[in-house]
Amino acid sequence: PTMRIFYSHFNCIKYLILFLSFPIFSSKAQNAHSENDKLRVYFDCQTDCDLNYIRTEINYVDHVNDRFAATVYILATSQRTGSGGRIYMLQITGQEQFSGMNDTLSYTRNATATDDEVRRLNVETLKLGLLPFILKTKMAKDLIFSFSKDLKPTLEKPKKDTWNLWVFNLNVGGNFSGDKNYSQTRFNSGISAGRVTEKLKTNFYLNGNHSKNRYGEGINEFKYTNKQYSLQNTTVWSLDKHLSAGGDIYAERSDYRNYRLNTTAALAIEYNFYPYSESTNHYAGLMYRAGPAYYNYIEETIYSKMKELRFQQSLAFNISYNQKWGEVSGSAFFSHYFHDLSKNRLSFSGNAQIRLFKGLSVNFYGYYAFQRDQLNIVKGDVTNEDLLTRRRQLNSSYDFYTNFGLRYRFGSLFNNVVNPRFNR
Repeated sequence: PTMRIFYSHFNCIKYLILFLSFPIFSSKAQNAHSENDKLRVYFDCQTDCDLNYIRTEINYVDHVNDRFAATVYILATSQRTGSGGRIYMLQITGQEQFSGMNDTLSYTRNATATDDEVRRLNVETLKLGLLPFILKTKMAKDLIFSFSKDLKPTLEKPKKDTWNLWVFNLNVGGNFSGDKNYSQTRFNSGISAGRVTEKLKTNFYLNGNHSKNRYGEGINEFKYTNKQYSLQNTTVWSLDKHLSAGGDIYAERSDYRNYRLNTTAALAIEYNFYPYSESTNHYAGLMYRAGPAYYNYIEETIYSKMKELRFQQSLAFNISYNQKWGEVSGSAFFSHYFHDLSKNRLSFSGNAQIRLFKGLSVNFYGYYAFQRDQLNIVKGDVTNEDLLTRRRQLNSSYDFYTNFGLRYRFGSLFNNVVNPRFNR
């Protein structure tokens, strides 16, 4: 009985000590958390971003290297606008204690804006997006809220667009390279015009390219010149949030492809399984095209033709997804000529940049085509110069390209410091 009473008193004392010490340990844990009450932000940029500038200007959060360690995840994407600029979307997702807090902000880059103007606009938009999260932390008491100028109610009339939404671009350029055994000279020029509205999009392109190449010297010297000129128009009408219809016209002159004149015209219809308004996040479209093609060749082809009129059709399926785990896109394409169904092309392509798990990411791009529709190949023997210089298109039943990579990153999660020394 004496021992039972002793153990009973001992247990009471033990639990009393634990009860009294709990606030101490709890206070220490809370203090440890409050010492680092900053937001942990992972910025997933799938467009053009100046990450060093972002870290420098938004230095009151912890920039982490892994989205799984972040309390705020930001996905940045962009799309081209009809005026030649870009509209950027910032999709902000709360994680851990901020789970359920989501927002989407956007800003537009004018076609004539400088990189500095864009990165400043990016940072200001990011600050606005982070504000609701900061308000739920102890950092909120240090906020100072103000406007950069006095806001007065105004009634402004909409500005008249003298160009009626038409946008034009002119470009000219060239490059020169060479040494004792090789030289190349290239010139290119182009003009484009486009008009984009919610209901109609039309674009015109006129381009020219001229190149001179030299291999070897003296009696072993080999020279050739390639010229290429093209004119294209694509016009599309919005029928509803999933359906579009339109067409395109194309004309080309190409030494490399043996075309004195290559003209095609086609009507097309496209169905997007997602609303077009959601295309920055996901797109799955099926497009059908059909129309005539007229070919006038520079040299006689392997089918003993100098000119011909053919009809063709094609079906393409394209997908793209931009999500927290990465970006995936791909396409499948099939086309054929009506006069000979064996003259066809089947191609596949895919692109992926995926974060598998903490620190590990993979990237891949691949393209493969089964091509049996090369009506333009020049008749005759293939010379060594043709093979080595690729001065003209040669017959091939397939075409492919691929690249891939794997990256694993580990170490500190935090990445707040910007040090530009010895950057080259």
